[in-house]
Amino acid sequence: MSYLPIILFDFDGVIITQKSLEYTASIFLKKKFYKWKNTEHMRLIDFARLFEEADSENKILALKRIIKIYKKYIPSRWRRILFFIRFRRIYPKFENYESFKPDLEEVLRILKKNNIPLAIVSNTSRERLNNFKQKLDLDKYFSVFISRDDTPFRKPSAYPINIALKKIKEINKLSINKELVYYVGDLPQDILCAKNAKINSIALLSGHGTKKGLEEVKPTFLLKNIKGILEIKKIKKFLLN
Repeated sequence: MSYLPIILFDFDGVIITQKSLEYTASIFLKKKFYKWKNTEHMRLIDFARLFEEADSENKILALKRIIKIYKKYIPSRWRRILFFIRFRRIYPKFENYESFKPDLEEVLRILKKNNIPLAIVSNTSRERLNNFKQKLDLDKYFSVFISRDDTPFRKPSAYPINIALKKIKEINKLSINKELVYYVGDLPQDILCAKNAKINSIALLSGHGTKKGLEEVKPTFLLKNIKGILEIKKIKKFLLN
């Protein structure tokens, strides 16, 4: 029996740039009103990711997470609440300017042309992912989308990947060989998610993770940029055939 390669992608930092969250973070970090602490060595993207991880369609749940997660950075509880309200209201306005990561569409076109099943597995919200599906016409490339609202457990749990593979199997009516399944991410939690699901992990240095942090979790492949996917031996062999 022959098997198709299957490639799953993280969203932020892999599909889109996430510059909107970084820009919003830069605005808020300049506001002395919040009396920031312990932010001297934080990258903008690290700060923005904290908000993304805390956010939820359930505003009460998101607020509780913000109060807990940002305690280290905003000592005042009521200032944390104001931060949550304002940040949540402002950053979506800048997402209208988000775009595909460089060279990504070229790679996606090649993979899609060769009938390789593609999916997005992300910790972002379903609402946000759906907005980008429409804005960037993601259905043109991807057949399955898994957000944090589609699974009881977030990455690095294997659960989101397992759900995606189940859907791919049903949609494409195919058998799956995990030795030919790859998950592309830019953060250590993405690599750990792939490891927990017992599939290949592809770490991109062109995303928001650090080389040191990605090397520490020992990905199957460590690539400089997204084009490197086409040079992975088993994927390249399939494309040439």
